[in-house]
Amino acid sequence: MPSPKPRGWFVPSLGSLFARYFLITMLIQLLIIIGFGFLVTKLYASSDQAGKTLFMRGTVSLLQDRLRERPPERWDAELEAATKRFSYPVRLLERPPAELGDKALAVLGHGQSYLDADNQILYAPAPSSSRLLALGPLDEQANDSTWISEDIEILLIWMLLSGATLGTLLYFILRPLWTDLLEVRRTAEVFAEGDFTARARSAKSRLFAPLPLAFNSMASRLERQMETRQALSHAIAHEIRTPIARLRFGLTMLEEEEDAGEWKRYRDGMERDLQELEELISTSMEFAKLKRSEVPLHLETIDLFDWFDDLIDLVTPLKPPHLALTLDCPREDGAFDRKLMYIASRNLLLNAFKYAQSQVRMRVYHQGSQLIVEVDDDGCGIPEADRDKVFEPFLRLDRSRDRATGGHGLGLSFVRLIAEHHHGHASAGSSDLGGARFRMIIAQPAPCGQ
Repeated sequence: MPSPKPRGWFVPSLGSLFARYFLITMLIQLLIIIGFGFLVTKLYASSDQAGKTLFMRGTVSLLQDRLRERPPERWDAELEAATKRFSYPVRLLERPPAELGDKALAVLGHGQSYLDADNQILYAPAPSSSRLLALGPLDEQANDSTWISEDIEILLIWMLLSGATLGTLLYFILRPLWTDLLEVRRTAEVFAEGDFTARARSAKSRLFAPLPLAFNSMASRLERQMETRQALSHAIAHEIRTPIARLRFGLTMLEEEEDAGEWKRYRDGMERDLQELEELISTSMEFAKLKRSEVPLHLETIDLFDWFDDLIDLVTPLKPPHLALTLDCPREDGAFDRKLMYIASRNLLLNAFKYAQSQVRMRVYHQGSQLIVEVDDDGCGIPEADRDKVFEPFLRLDRSRDRATGGHGLGLSFVRLIAEHHHGHASAGSSDLGGARFRMIIAQPAPCGQ
């Protein structure tokens, strides 16, 4: 059951992406402003309280002087008249309010003014009396009908201006990013539909510049792998046809043949065909594993002369009697995977045995940080246009070979893969013996301490 598609807010579009980031950014900005304002208020509350008290000292002294000039029974009328001249109320209290703490009472007891910061009311002792002057609230708005304070107005204006500026910048920042993402997504969809040649164009934004490069690199590797697998599967299918056709012919002849000797000959031929099929499948699977780099590389330091001398002994029984096989190898150490090197070197020699007229030469030597393995023969050689093709799987330049001499056409392909597995490469050229020269280059590990 397909999953439901996102709708509304969750639809992946430039508008929804911008809206989410803009609202989140504005919310974070609002929280920062409120938090910063709260922090500043707490840090400077005491200094603000002292500043207001000092600012009001002249007003308090003026009121106290006027009260000293009047009898106590006229103080209320005097303060009522004075209140009309101020933007805040002024009154007399018979006793300190209950909300004042011990600290406030102690300050008032010393004849000093005290500002209640929470209520913005300034308390001062009345002259020659236990009564208190109460001035405030000091920040009371002149117009009580105004429901938005000045601080809120400033905050709203700031949010509006900063939001417009930030939104414009955010939109122009997100637009190229979104365009690059859409391009990669579109290319990925085309690639997923089977067009393996699809490639994403270069990104306009620096942030996503590596994304299309990585995607194109991945697409190129996948395309090469698909082409290789397709070519390999077609080649295997083509190679299987011949032994299957011979098996079908052998079955037909077995049904019609009455002679016991001929019957046995056909049966032996069918067994060889089955063995060839089994070897073809096994070799193809090993080739595919090596192509996918699923075969681990086990490097060992080996004496070159001893190892290649043993190799010559192992392949000598496979050499035609009329061929002369020579080895030119120094007594030095080299590093490679024994199993893979055996397969590659053996395939090079067996390939030379098929085409040489009278001699085959193997030469092993170091060149800088590389190990070179060369196999020369005095055969007919390889045309220059075909020297790279000989390493393609299942390719035979000589189509006249039969199953006794032809093989499956994977020998030289194994050589190139094994060389690349050792971080090197393989090539074909002309030999001074008059035939072909196959060269395999194997990268050597750096000495310890370098």
